[in-house]
Amino acid sequence: MSKTLPGYRTILILPAVEVNGVPWIVTPTGLVDYTAPTAAALNVYQAITKPSDTNASQGGNISQVVIDDLALGLTASDIDNTKTVCSKNDVGQPTLYNFDAKLNAKRDAAITGDSTANLFRDLFRAPDVAYFIADRVRGQKDSTETFAIGDEVDLYYVNTDNPIPDYGDKKYLIHKVELIQKGIVNTKFTLTA
Repeated sequence: MSKTLPGYRTILILPAVEVNGVPWIVTPTGLVDYTAPTAAALNVYQAITKPSDTNASQGGNISQVVIDDLALGLTASDIDNTKTVCSKNDVGQPTLYNFDAKLNAKRDAAITGDSTANLFRDLFRAPDVAYFIADRVRGQKDSTETFAIGDEVDLYYVNTDNPIPDYGDKKYLIHKVELIQKGIVNTKFTLTA
């Protein structure tokens, strides 16, 4: 498995909606299946980096302000150990995918500024908003480079919670966001379209 070099990571926030209990990625042209996202769908939000960009109220590319102390990735799954009368060995079936989804980002001193920090603030301003987090972690692509066929991405389905402001002496003002994980993921997906 290849590891990302520092500085080569892209984190997108993609709007989501549930249809009959199944989440979908929302784009301006329609819904996209999270199990088969396309480069075109991701690139809609890859290009959004500030509040004045078209569709910025829906999602965007927050890579440039996310601090490198993030916790985003799979953790141990919940296991059902229920045995039947025919079980001969220990049994264990995963029931839910668990993952961490904690992001901290720099804040903009100018609350009306047209910056990526204020895009982050706006996207995570209220609780109970459904998003997919798309994370391109493998390869050597800058966050300003568009997604293409062959890129590998991880998708995590989350709901927002209330953000927490943080500050310390001689340190950046920070937005802390701990997202509510919904047990739905699509990891190591290679874009084919």
